[in-house]
Amino acid sequence: MVKKLNFFRILRSEWIKIFSVRSTGWILAICFALNVAMSIVIAFGMKFADTDVNKGEAIPRNPDGSPMMPGDLASWSEMVTQGCSFFGTLVFMILSILIITNEYSSGMIRSTFTVAPRKIRVLIAKMIVISVLCLLVFVASVAASWAGGWFLFLQDTVFIDVSLLTEVNYRILGGFIASMILIALFCFGLGAIIRSTAGSIGTAVGIITILPIAMNILNALLVRGEEATGWRHWVATATQFLPTNAGSLVTQATPSSTILGPWQGLGVLGGWALLAVVLGIILTSTRNS
Repeated sequence: MVKKLNFFRILRSEWIKIFSVRSTGWILAICFALNVAMSIVIAFGMKFADTDVNKGEAIPRNPDGSPMMPGDLASWSEMVTQGCSFFGTLVFMILSILIITNEYSSGMIRSTFTVAPRKIRVLIAKMIVISVLCLLVFVASVAASWAGGWFLFLQDTVFIDVSLLTEVNYRILGGFIASMILIALFCFGLGAIIRSTAGSIGTAVGIITILPIAMNILNALLVRGEEATGWRHWVATATQFLPTNAGSLVTQATPSSTILGPWQGLGVLGGWALLAVVLGIILTSTRNS
């Protein structure tokens, strides 16, 4: 008796498919290790900075001249997100693209859509698989990184905020994990749209990594410490709506945007991801495999 191919069987097949390549497990394990290692390196740097501040005989002061209070030097939760995103973002950008473009390059996508002709269900299953993997890796990375830093800061740390049970820290850490999942889905959407591994990775790196840096440099050159006006204001505003810039607001203790709040920034990133995924689904449904 032939069993009906329902969505859960498609989901299971996609999970098996991604782990049929032995390197997938190694890549995820290495990603976790690099995330934690980078965070610990940042922790050592912060500890030395805190020690240098404590050595001064005068009262340490913030850039605005106010006396430095405990926790003012840096937030450990915020630094954890920076450490975990350094390698983690790139790994899941590539993995999210490969999960769809590899099948196009090998021709396996024809077999997939022959067995499961409802293309939308296949794409949704792939998105669930990559989202679950992203969730597991970054939850483990954040937990291990935060615990390692907390142990390092357990003694003699005055000006670094190592608190966890606060609304801001919940937002920073939880929002970071959510932003990583949204970036992965955005890259998956690009892969479904472009269908070429090289083209998709190049586009993703350009939008996620290079474009924000280029726009930030352009803004610095245009404004030069003055208030942006006219078309310069529009350029500065548009820069805040780029996926990386908007998504990073949720991981900042004090958001740098003058327009978007932390959750609004995450919503903008979600809008980019939704746009890419919807376009990917539409084009996949209307084009030949």
